Amino acid sequence: MKIMIIPSWYPTEDNPLNGIFFKEQAQALLSDGIDVTITYPEIHTLRSTSMLKLKKGISVDKEDGLITYRYRAVNYFPGRIPFVTACKYYLLLKSLVKKAIKEHGIPDIIHAHSTHWGGWAAAKISRKYGIPLIITEHSSKFVRDLLKPYEKKEAKKTFEIAKKVIAVGPSLEKELLQYTPSSKLIRIPNIVDLSGFQIDRSNEKKERKFRFLSIAFLNKNKGIDLLIRAFEKVFKHQEVELIIGGEGPEMDKLTKLTDDLGLSEQIHFLGLLDRDEVKKQMGMCDSFVSASEYETFGVVLIEALACGKPIISTKSGGPDEIVTDENGILVPTGDITALSVAMQKMINSYSTYSAERIREQCKERFGEEAIIRKIRSIYEQELRGNEK
Repeated sequence: MKIMIIPSWYPTEDNPLNGIFFKEQAQALLSDGIDVTITYPEIHTLRSTSMLKLKKGISVDKEDGLITYRYRAVNYFPGRIPFVTACKYYLLLKSLVKKAIKEHGIPDIIHAHSTHWGGWAAAKISRKYGIPLIITEHSSKFVRDLLKPYEKKEAKKTFEIAKKVIAVGPSLEKELLQYTPSSKLIRIPNIVDLSGFQIDRSNEKKERKFRFLSIAFLNKNKGIDLLIRAFEKVFKHQEVELIIGGEGPEMDKLTKLTDDLGLSEQIHFLGLLDRDEVKKQMGMCDSFVSASEYETFGVVLIEALACGKPIISTKSGGPDEIVTDENGILVPTGDITALSVAMQKMINSYSTYSAERIREQCKERFGEEAIIRKIRSIYEQELRGNEK
């Protein structure tokens, strides 16, 4: 079985975590015996820090076992102009697909990640070559109603061409019903590489403060300001600390808020964390907290569960399906009081959570084997349908 994966974004030299879950899913498919090829138009803007040293053109490499066709190019027009980025993406993709088919053969299925603009361009390729198209939608823009009218129109056209549309979370699945019939929709969460996330017992016997951890891109949507205020409400001057990982436009405001509330001794900002640092911090915390307003899935929550950590999250979409009574607490979005009560409850009931059971359930629901089995089943159904 040959699968061509077309991602809307993907890891690059200057941003190795961008779309890392697309790559990890592709690697898992490869490990399951599926012949996988990646075709990715890597478009840089004039503001890109790597633009000046960019080696433009097509490259073909084996990246961590994956045959990867890239077309590195620069978009000289502002991205806010309708269809500029989309058309640039499609033109580059056409060249990549032509070369990939010539060298690697016609794929049985095209699997695109996100409609804007990988799925949109993949739909045109699907129609041109008569290759079945599967789209996995990840974008929170559908849930947050941030799509422009022309983007909504093109999404509907794209989903009409797709054989199946996979939503990574329940809130996203609900919103996609406006664009495609339920008969095409299926919900499958993102695959999360759990191999590096393990239960860490090294801190259990040490006398230390109870530690909450939150890792996010620090923009307004992530609700870190609400988390800080919730923490202040119940834990000021207590033996409890909050560790915040990540960077973003709200960083200065959040550090100032922390200082103004007199919490600088209890709340610590770590800045941007690489994968190894994330694993380390997960192992050192007692509970992970997400105060986000919108989440289509919640990879970082899954990673915490893989470490056996109980979690607290707002009912922000994807987490609604992740959090259970056995692994954590769900609270309404934007509710500081409810969040503070949940954090206090977590400390009081912490001993009732089983790290082993949390990790076991996480693996059963979100591990590589479970997710790949579902994706492979979709591929096989479509191939059987084509044979009739």
